[in-house]
Amino acid sequence: MVDSFYALLKLVGFDEPLHAPITHLPIGLTVGAFIFLIVAIVFKKKQLLPTARHAAILAFVFVFPTILLGVLDWMHFYRAVLMPAIVIKITLASIVLVSLGAVVILGGEAKLHSFWMTSLLAIAFVGVMGLGYFGSGILYGRAITVEPAVGGKTTAANAVPQSPEFRRGRAVFAANCQSCHGNGLNAIVASLPLKTSTKLASLDSLKAFVRSPHMPDGSAGQMPTFDPSILSDAQVSDLYAYVSKAWK
Repeated sequence: MVDSFYALLKLVGFDEPLHAPITHLPIGLTVGAFIFLIVAIVFKKKQLLPTARHAAILAFVFVFPTILLGVLDWMHFYRAVLMPAIVIKITLASIVLVSLGAVVILGGEAKLHSFWMTSLLAIAFVGVMGLGYFGSGILYGRAITVEPAVGGKTTAANAVPQSPEFRRGRAVFAANCQSCHGNGLNAIVASLPLKTSTKLASLDSLKAFVRSPHMPDGSAGQMPTFDPSILSDAQVSDLYAYVSKAWK
């Protein structure tokens, strides 16, 4: 059902995560609420306290659709794999939700400047900063690392090729693989990094693996299956063009 929803969006030309754009609302409003509160306290501008609380209320409201879209993106783009960065994001989102909820429920305008209300908004502020950090790491990551040669110059041997297939493959990797395999590593099973995997020996071996992933002993691992409805043969070919060269 989730994949059908994204397939419908793709038909109208939208093939991007839904979660990322809406995160600006609760993050921006939480930051705004905290700043208004600090300015009100430091400069004794009591008239800014209602603004701080109203921003916190709006942030609390927008947390819910943000979490919903985040779960949908996680199920579609990452096949619901519970990698460490996702666990951290779930934990931080829960903390932010509870903190903002406490501010909304307990923090009347007259109490908002109290120690506890200030602490709750501070916790929410730190929480959304953490969500932004780990969210950007999942979405963008550091998929390419070009090591400088001696003397700080990059040589042809360690320069990253930028063919059209390589660039397309990098986008496929960022959308489907980055969260678990950033920098060619493996966030789930550290002893099985992608960049040294025998599955990169050929396009056929990579394609066979992404269509039916398994552990070295033949058992099922946590990696999801990427059938042709998720990654076409052309996308797998582009992916191979990227992963076979990105960490050389």
